[in-house]
Amino acid sequence: MARRKLHTKICDILDIEYPIIQAGMGGFADPPLVIAVSEAGGLGTLGGCVYEPDELDAAIKEIKKGTSKPFAVDLILPDKLKDLEGVSREAIMKYIPDEYYAYEKELRKKFGVPADYHSTRAGSLWSMEGVKEQVQVCIDNKIPVLAAGLGRLDWAMPECKAKGIKTIAIGAHVKMAMKHVADKVDVIVAQGYDAGGHTGNIGTMSVVPQIVDAVKPIPVLAAGGIADGRGLVAGLALGAFGVWCGSMFLLSSEATFTEGQKDRVIAATERDAAPTKAISGKPLRQLRTAFTEVWDKGPKPPLGFPFHGLLTVDIIDYAYEHKDQRKFDEILVTPVSQSARLLTKRKSSKQMVDDMVKQAVMILEESLPSSVQWK
Repeated sequence: MARRKLHTKICDILDIEYPIIQAGMGGFADPPLVIAVSEAGGLGTLGGCVYEPDELDAAIKEIKKGTSKPFAVDLILPDKLKDLEGVSREAIMKYIPDEYYAYEKELRKKFGVPADYHSTRAGSLWSMEGVKEQVQVCIDNKIPVLAAGLGRLDWAMPECKAKGIKTIAIGAHVKMAMKHVADKVDVIVAQGYDAGGHTGNIGTMSVVPQIVDAVKPIPVLAAGGIADGRGLVAGLALGAFGVWCGSMFLLSSEATFTEGQKDRVIAATERDAAPTKAISGKPLRQLRTAFTEVWDKGPKPPLGFPFHGLLTVDIIDYAYEHKDQRKFDEILVTPVSQSARLLTKRKSSKQMVDDMVKQAVMILEESLPSSVQWK
């Protein structure tokens, strides 16, 4: 007898085969990964926050050429940007104290970044106007799904509804999840502290069932340290209808991740990835590097979002432009969850999806029934 397919209501809402949604990791989840995951039966998600509007438009068109299946675009919309609406990038940078600019010059010398190098990124990521342009590109392209990796989609919801665009938003605690309920998003991600990338401070096992109970009947995806079929089954047991996972896909052949970064993830333990504000000014779990250490241990604390990102973008972008040189590994952002010990092999995205489904089905059909006796 053929095995049953793993199917939940999330599959019906998002029109996908399996309830596995690849997280929209900015800088790492580009069109090749999105296409591969969607073709494998999950929902591939473009890390759209790092794209300028014209680049985002081109990336969406590339994805549509590569797959006819649904996909998502993930953007970040922190409330802080609303407070700075109408303020230019140049004006925002004036809020940064002079001593931080002096420290940034010291760090350029320390990490071998030329004093005259300047990133060519226009900076849509750090302004409300830029984010609105990114959202409009998504709406104009009638993407299947729009996700908010940070912040709220409140102001974008009317046009999304009008265009038939499904929406996903992340909550790290019940209070944030209830804001997404008020916005009437289609799916809410309950993301635990265990997660790689931007994360909250409540563990996955605790936050998922609390958000599930609070937001009913809106379906929930579980996130945070989920990297195999066991994590998928656990998410289902906690009341979620699927999973939102990123770290495991970083080892895929389609991810925008250097071989050196993959080596570091494979060698890492669950204790090696720690939250840091050194990259964006918001807590982001990644493998510790010399760059995160100079901010986490002083002499100056990181600035908040979006100021810290604007201050350090030249150093970060220079490292990525020269990522073939191993000396810049100590600057490259390497996000990974506390599931690090489970991330041991390079695979294709299809193999990762297939393995997760196979293991989850085996647990549900064989392992659990054989290990639990009803009396």
